[in-house]
Amino acid sequence: MYPKVKFQISVKKDIDTLLAFTKDANFDGGENLNWAIFRKYPELKKYYNNNKITNQKELEKFIKEKYKKEKEMIEKNLEVYEKNWRKIENKFFDLSGEFFDEKYWTKGKYTAFPTIWGMFPRFLGDKTFQVPYKYRKKKYVNVVIAHEMLHFAFYEYISNKYPKYKTDSFLIWNTSEIFNEVVQNSPKWLKIFGVKTMGYPMHEKIVKKLKKKYHKQEDINRDELIKNILKEAESIKM
Repeated sequence: MYPKVKFQISVKKDIDTLLAFTKDANFDGGENLNWAIFRKYPELKKYYNNNKITNQKELEKFIKEKYKKEKEMIEKNLEVYEKNWRKIENKFFDLSGEFFDEKYWTKGKYTAFPTIWGMFPRFLGDKTFQVPYKYRKKKYVNVVIAHEMLHFAFYEYISNKYPKYKTDSFLIWNTSEIFNEVVQNSPKWLKIFGVKTMGYPMHEKIVKKLKKKYHKQEDINRDELIKNILKEAESIKM
């Protein structure tokens, strides 16, 4: 049975997400922290020093006040997101089912939480993810949901079929993102979602190369594509 995506609001989730971006700064030099947090809320920089939190209490206060202030709008948007997703969820599982059997949708929460931050992370451990608390093009949120859901099945598949690779490695992260971009931007998916998924600049050349061969979903051989991506992604450096 395919999972039913739930939509819930959680202030704690966004606090945890902020802490996760902060922790990641140890590995990416603060790139995601700048992109997701400071670019959107530059006033929060005063609670940091060298990408480390100096006043977590004030950061949590900011998040709680933001949710309190925007409560009505967040609730309304989440209702719209859920309504839009319900319209196409069966079609999503039909499309993704051409790559991943039902068995790869393993136990998890499969819950979408809104986020006030500028990036929409996923959490493989409990299969939860985040969507923008507000977005001008609300139907694009369907693309975000499909993107994260596809990741969950992809990672389960990789851990089963390619056990020599660590699923938390940079190589597999790159592979998963490139896989999604090639698949989600194929005509068959665009017919349902109407909007392309946004990719990463570092993947542009590889995606362009692969799309020449895998233009249509009908042309995509799952394992051949994954192996090609793995080969190409090995050249990507942190």
